[in-house]
Amino acid sequence: MAEKTVRYGLLALTALGGFAVSQSNASAAMSFCVDKSSPSHAMDERVAKAVAGSENMTAQLYQFDGSADGDDDGYDASNFKRLAAEKCSLVLGFPVDTSAKEPVIPAGTHASLPYARTGFVLVTPRSSEARALSDLPRGTEVAVTNLTAPNLYFEKHPNVRASVYPTDTEAMNDLVAHKVPAAMIWQASAVNFLAAKGQDKNYCIHALNEPHAQWNVVALYGASGAQAAQAFNAAVTSLQHSGKLASAVAPYAETPKSGFILAADETSSKPALYTEDQAKAGAKEYADNCSQCHGDDLSGMAGPALKGPNFASAKANFHVSDIYAILSKNMPATNPGSLTTDQYVNIMAFLLQQNGMPAGSTKLTADIATKSQVPLIYSGK
Repeated sequence: MAEKTVRYGLLALTALGGFAVSQSNASAAMSFCVDKSSPSHAMDERVAKAVAGSENMTAQLYQFDGSADGDDDGYDASNFKRLAAEKCSLVLGFPVDTSAKEPVIPAGTHASLPYARTGFVLVTPRSSEARALSDLPRGTEVAVTNLTAPNLYFEKHPNVRASVYPTDTEAMNDLVAHKVPAAMIWQASAVNFLAAKGQDKNYCIHALNEPHAQWNVVALYGASGAQAAQAFNAAVTSLQHSGKLASAVAPYAETPKSGFILAADETSSKPALYTEDQAKAGAKEYADNCSQCHGDDLSGMAGPALKGPNFASAKANFHVSDIYAILSKNMPATNPGSLTTDQYVNIMAFLLQQNGMPAGSTKLTADIATKSQVPLIYSGK
């Protein structure tokens, strides 16, 4: 998934321990892993140094290239528990969707308190009075990166239309070239691009009040990092109260507003949104148009899995309309939007079936799929 948010700030490969005691000065140290491919790596380094300093320790930093590790998200979740336990106490920069009922993190790891709040933003010229999508004139073309959350917002805001780009850089290039009047991308990417082009004084960055637009940033740790995490949480709380945390995370983020919300119980009642015939037709359409990237059994290949508890998680808080918007606007990846409406609807029916949603006597339509707020929660075997 191109420049997907969960790429930023993930795995580490370092031999540093959690707390170390120097033979020469007996001063304690905290080890941190920072992804140098993350657009907010400078923020993570500042936070690491501020946290260690607050605890009268020194920060031991290891820079790794998360873009070179693991799958298309920039990390190998299956190895995270081992790496966090053996190689590093705290891995900084892991984003958690604030729309989720509780943090969705790799199995076998734990999340610290949030130390920053960032996400997708609306970037406009300083001369523009628009601060939100609803402020933009009808027909405004807005640049977005393929397969990112802002692709979901155009249904809610019919006054704007999408101009989809493969990368954040290409979207921002057209913005500063005045080919599009606005862009929606990850905040740190916007900050870095504008600074590098000397355009930071000419553009405004506005937080988006939209689903899946705001993310908390946490540190991940394994069982051996529990002591370091306790010190980290205490330091983050102290730094936030003193105002020093705000300085450490700016301009890439703001300080977090709150902690995590506990997950609510899943509801057992699931409406029937499609027919068996639609799912059967969708299976063929999937095989012809999707399986080469997502696998014959939907388990993922070049593209992510489209079936299972990680794809359709109650914690992630995605709805049928969210998935249909991505499917119909961004797929197939090689030619987005090239299928017919019936093909997209049937593939959506097949995805619902494969994730344990029941079939019924009423056909799924594009209008229903576009508007449905039914949670997509896996209940298969």
